[in-house]
Amino acid sequence: MSQTKLRSAGMSDVGRRRERNEDAWFVGDHVFAVADGLGGHKAGEVASTVAVEPLAALDGHGSRRAAAGVADAVRQGNRAVFEQSQEDEDLTGMSTTMTAVAVHEGIAHIAHVGDSRCYLLRDGEISQLSRDHTLVARMVAEGKLSPEQAEAHPQRSILTRALGADPDVDVEETNVALAAADRLLLCSDGLSGVLAPSEIRTIATQGTDLDRICARLIEEANERGGPDNITVVLVDVERVPAGGGLPKKPRDVRSAGTGRRFPVRAAVWGLLVLLLVFGGWFGVRAWANRSYFVGVHDDQVTIYRGLPVDVLGMDLHEVEEETALEVAEINNPAIRRSLRDGIRASSLADARRIIEEQIAPAIGVVDGGDGLEEPSPSPSPTSRQSR
Repeated sequence: MSQTKLRSAGMSDVGRRRERNEDAWFVGDHVFAVADGLGGHKAGEVASTVAVEPLAALDGHGSRRAAAGVADAVRQGNRAVFEQSQEDEDLTGMSTTMTAVAVHEGIAHIAHVGDSRCYLLRDGEISQLSRDHTLVARMVAEGKLSPEQAEAHPQRSILTRALGADPDVDVEETNVALAAADRLLLCSDGLSGVLAPSEIRTIATQGTDLDRICARLIEEANERGGPDNITVVLVDVERVPAGGGLPKKPRDVRSAGTGRRFPVRAAVWGLLVLLLVFGGWFGVRAWANRSYFVGVHDDQVTIYRGLPVDVLGMDLHEVEEETALEVAEINNPAIRRSLRDGIRASSLADARRIIEEQIAPAIGVVDGGDGLEEPSPSPSPTSRQSR
């Protein structure tokens, strides 16, 4: 049986509107990854770089171990980002997306968190293999928005999952059978946020010079304004194991149900029970005091310190900051529902950014720092939390 033969290339650019590049990427022999850091200052840059390191280390162990361990390497990256954010106050609240692929014997093993993307280009067609972990993507899955509406939605950048926000993360895993002449494309949303999949396909299928294609994709994103850092990784499959008989359309070869996300409240309750059993009440309170969320108090948008649950009738949260934003004035039902459940934030600063960049525009006002001011007629669809 022949070995899968791959060619690859990667490229990254700061874009037109950012001061620094907070993306990180890795191109190895078997492992490929793109990470898009969040956090402001240099924290986003640190988060993405730290998250990629376990994947780079994994690549040296061969394709079989890489395929088996790619999801665990993403989890290791999450833990490393979280621990550094706890140890250094300058890095508090940092996090990152991660889309990683390990290829072994004609199978692409994808491990994914956030809204960076993995596409498959096959026979002139493009398919998105990863699923965006965003509020808007959830609304599409629930039938509340069409894919076309989601692409231009002003709240499309609200992430529901990221590395570093918590000590553990739910990594979505997908396995896809590859065929000779397939091309994988990994990218940050600096590309996918400004170019439609059909536009990416048109450029990404022009020729075999992968470096040139990466440069052309980045050039096109910059011509559209370059609102964010832009990172592209391309992987060409030149040969797969003999007798593969692989399908023409991408096929998920993992059993149904893998990668589904557990309900947030159920996960929180499970952790609370474990803490109560093994760490006692003080352990629960210590965990809660390091957490923040944006919720509702007296029908107003409010920042809480703690967790959006109660135990045995006792709240695990308290009001940290109140705002003058009325929940009834929010024109997006999905955001109102999320506020009722509590929108998790990695820090107080992160909670303030969520309000300023995501919630205030939905009300029709922005926080100018000294009070509420009238905004421009419509919010920018490319807004992103400190990216």
